[in-house]
Amino acid sequence: MCQYPKTDVGIFYGLNMSLPYLFTELRYRPVRTLTGILSIGIGVALFISLQAYSDAYRSATRVPLSEIGSDIIAQKQGQRPLAFEGIVFPHSTSPVHQEEIQAIREIPGVIAIGQTIFFWSFDGDRFLVGLGLDPGETVGPGRLGSAVRAGRFLQPGERGVAVADTNYASENHLEVGARITVTGKPFQLVGLVDTTRAGQVANANLYVPLADAQELASTAPNVLNVHDFRPTDANIIFIRADPSQAPVIADRMSDLLGKDSIVTTPRSFDRVLGATFALIDRFGWLVGVAGLVVAAAGLLRTTASGLWERRRDVGVMRAVGWRRKDVVAQLTVETLALIGLGWLAGMLLSGLVTWTFGFTSVSVPIPWELAPTPMMLPGGPLKRGVTMPLAAGIDAQIALVALGLALLGGGLVGWMLAYRAANIKPAEVLRSE
Repeated sequence: MCQYPKTDVGIFYGLNMSLPYLFTELRYRPVRTLTGILSIGIGVALFISLQAYSDAYRSATRVPLSEIGSDIIAQKQGQRPLAFEGIVFPHSTSPVHQEEIQAIREIPGVIAIGQTIFFWSFDGDRFLVGLGLDPGETVGPGRLGSAVRAGRFLQPGERGVAVADTNYASENHLEVGARITVTGKPFQLVGLVDTTRAGQVANANLYVPLADAQELASTAPNVLNVHDFRPTDANIIFIRADPSQAPVIADRMSDLLGKDSIVTTPRSFDRVLGATFALIDRFGWLVGVAGLVVAAAGLLRTTASGLWERRRDVGVMRAVGWRRKDVVAQLTVETLALIGLGWLAGMLLSGLVTWTFGFTSVSVPIPWELAPTPMMLPGGPLKRGVTMPLAAGIDAQIALVALGLALLGGGLVGWMLAYRAANIKPAEVLRSE
């Protein structure tokens, strides 16, 4: 039997519990205390760490779009070019007409729109990926203005100028001031940009004013023979939207653009992240709750074993005047104290786990339709992706949910066992004294 603190019996009798007795029990029964803390701590750590892992991956899926200031990308799938000569559109980028773009602007929750023309240029033995954009727009690749490495970026209203990706310029020995032609149309190179700053979405070798790209496309035979392209059209639309309405906006855009629409949101990247993320994202809560249930079961076993050893202690309590409800309160609070300490241990353990996530890199593949390259290139189409550290953190709400579930489940277990223990008759356990 533990050496209880010297406390007046009347004080014990008048209170529902004794804090000195509580601390004594935790201190002088180290195996029971540590076992209970570890049981709860591991369950809490599993619950919190799984949610942190899932949230970190979900945050990673936002990076490709957030780097270009967009929440949604819309385009339409069309027909394959009949010949790969001159200017052509990849089959994932058919024209979006101005009336459709205007209808998108009018969808409630749409904040801003960026229009682009994405094209391939086959000029003799030279191939390049081009993108026409309006540098005055704040949504989409126009944000590359902050990634200039030499010269300057495009200016609103300019024509006949271009900026090139630094890697493409290096491979083709291009410098600022050089002249480059796209199917016979000359452009003066005014700057070099780091294309990787655009999140690998709609990346191009050459960036030109939107009006120039529209002019090139509207006179290109291999665009017009498969597409109804008009001089004011675009073929990839970048949308910044109210995050709370983004799913509804995406559905509205799919309906507006028809069955051939390709509407990309951060959730669209989930399918390319692999089966591991899909399982954790779908069943993370279930596995986490199961971990807490296992922890509660461990606590049940530990508490039940401890109470059996303390039958004589309970008999003494009852003999010196403790009422049943006082015994129940005392033993239940002991269990709740173990849960609280276990939760703190679980927080420390989950903090360590989430910290180690930062040393892990995650690669988010970019779907081909968002950065298409021809299949016939040597080595096949380029596979693009964004690689970054897995930035995980503990969500305060998740931590509180874990605490609430642990207190609810463990507290119920502790109360049931305490209630059974409180019914022990002093004469039964003190008969041999």
